[in-house]
Amino acid sequence: MKPFLYLDNWHKPQPETRFDRALADRGLTVLHLRTNDGEFPDGTAFCGAYVSPSFNAAYDNEPWIHEEHAVLRRLAEARVPILGLCFGSQILASSLCGRDQVVLREERERGYGSITLTDAARTEDPLTRGMPETVPVLHWHEDEVRADHPDVQVLALSSECANQIWRWRLGPVWGVQPHPEFDRCQAIDWFTANRAQFAAGGLDYDKLATEADDNVIAARLIDNFLSYAIDTSA
Repeated sequence: MKPFLYLDNWHKPQPETRFDRALADRGLTVLHLRTNDGEFPDGTAFCGAYVSPSFNAAYDNEPWIHEEHAVLRRLAEARVPILGLCFGSQILASSLCGRDQVVLREERERGYGSITLTDAARTEDPLTRGMPETVPVLHWHEDEVRADHPDVQVLALSSECANQIWRWRLGPVWGVQPHPEFDRCQAIDWFTANRAQFAAGGLDYDKLATEADDNVIAARLIDNFLSYAIDTSA
């Protein structure tokens, strides 16, 4: 099987997530590239690709962000299945639907809440297969992907954000705004490792650590995506 591409957009190493464990459990060969250091793939021969979160914004004027836009367009044109989380979702939308598709919110959506699947998600989409209409999730985002582009099929929304999960209509590309990659312990490790950044954003560390949840239902998004990538590349 072709290797799996992992575009790591963090400015420094982060705690292990359930996405990392899921890749290891499935025995996939992973090409892990640190985009902040200018590491990008030469080609598009991958069974799937993951675009990680970041503390950057998709519209930041950074050389690695400009390069990542071009890389994501090439992967999408080659019909490589791609999953982007948080910043990953935003830079996918910016790359494939235009820079104006990512907007700065007036206020962060943060903490534990829920999202609601749309009819399209419940009836036809492989990413959300087998999931209930309401999904508990962990939020932390200041930007969001607009819901009004003709190539964006919204799969989930919340009262605070009209586009929580979306699919690109032209290929197997999905963006997820919340954070299904963290179980309870991993979330606390993440909060702790980045305590200064979260504090600057108004995080009540003690409250959020107390509320930390295993996020089990949302984790199906990861399992469904990897199953799709493996099945379609076999």
